[in-house]
Amino acid sequence: MDWIEILQLFFTSITSVVVALIGAGYFKRYNDTKKESYSKSKLMEQIRRDEIVHIAIRDLRRKYNADRIYIWQFHNGGNFYTTYPMQKTSITYERCSDGLERKSEKYQNMLISNFTGYIKQVIDIEMFYLDIKDMEDLLVRSMCQQYGTQSHVAVPIFDDKQHLIGILSLDWVFSEIPKEFILEDKFNQHIVEDLLKEVKSLKNYI
Repeated sequence: MDWIEILQLFFTSITSVVVALIGAGYFKRYNDTKKESYSKSKLMEQIRRDEIVHIAIRDLRRKYNADRIYIWQFHNGGNFYTTYPMQKTSITYERCSDGLERKSEKYQNMLISNFTGYIKQVIDIEMFYLDIKDMEDLLVRSMCQQYGTQSHVAVPIFDDKQHLIGILSLDWVFSEIPKEFILEDKFNQHIVEDLLKEVKSLKNYI
């Protein structure tokens, strides 16, 4: 048997093994195992990030004695007939005082076009209302009053490229706002600056 016959026999044997493995589903199981491992690691990473956010907003709610704290995140939600993507927002994280109904269970996939005035005020750092009745945006005011909100604060969350990716909101329903956060019947500039510093750390996890 010369070397050509040996090579032919070798390749024939390898081909037979590969065909047998394919027939037995070996490669499919191997790929499925890789996908399962990847999905599990992605899931664990998301759980870790969610825990960080929940702990952060829990501490912020306690710090400001707020009754509700939540994060709105922006996302695409399908397409219009023109194929133009729908821009939507949903509450993705929320912590509440005992006995309060959660907003996040209701406010999902809301069209951004309904909140343009509110979003503009948030970007301009003007969404600070000791009395919710002074809020200009009638839709948002009505949404807040529906949940008993008396005072409301919201600050923007930007990514590293200064794209608006979310909004951090705080509501006071029955709790008192700490006196150091109020000055001349308005929110003290201190709370504004403090919240803007706090959201910088959140941008890396939402």
